[in-house]
Amino acid sequence: MHFRPIALLAVTLFSNAVSVGSVAEPCTVQGVRDARVAFNVAIHDDDLDAMAELFDEDIVLVTGSGSDLFVGRTQQLDLWRSEVGDANRLSYLRESTRVEVSPLYPIALEAGVWTGKASSGDEVGGEYSAKWRCEDARWMLEAELFMTTRCSGALCD
Repeated sequence: MHFRPIALLAVTLFSNAVSVGSVAEPCTVQGVRDARVAFNVAIHDDDLDAMAELFDEDIVLVTGSGSDLFVGRTQQLDLWRSEVGDANRLSYLRESTRVEVSPLYPIALEAGVWTGKASSGDEVGGEYSAKWRCEDARWMLEAELFMTTRCSGALCD
C-alpha cells in the first residue's frame, strides 16, 4: 500500500519516543499528536483493539461525502471491521495540521487533512476536524467530521 512507508515511519518515531521516555505529558498538544499517530498505525494494521482504546464510548463520526453518521464505539468498530481483509479497501491516513488544547477543560480540537488511497493509485481526500477529551491521562476521540475536497480516477464516481 502507498502509505505503508509513512505508517512504518510513524510507528518507528512513536516507538522510539516511547522507548526513550521522551513522550510529552499526555494531556498536551503533543499527547493529541501522539494519539493521532497511534490511530493511523491502528488503521494501517487493522488493529481494532487499538482503535477501541482511542474511541470514547459515544464517539461520533460524520463521513466526508455522504455525511453518513456513525454514533458510538460499537458502530465505529463495526465500520472498520467491515473493511478488514477487503482487497478493495482504501488505505487511510489522517495528518494533523493544527491542535489546540482548551485552557479551561481537558479537551482539544484537531484539524488536518485526510487521504484515502486505492491500490490503483486513485485517491480521495479532504479536511477533517476532531474533538478529543483527556481522561485518565489519555486522549480519547469524541468526534470526527470529514469533508471531501478532492478525488481522482474511479474514486470520483
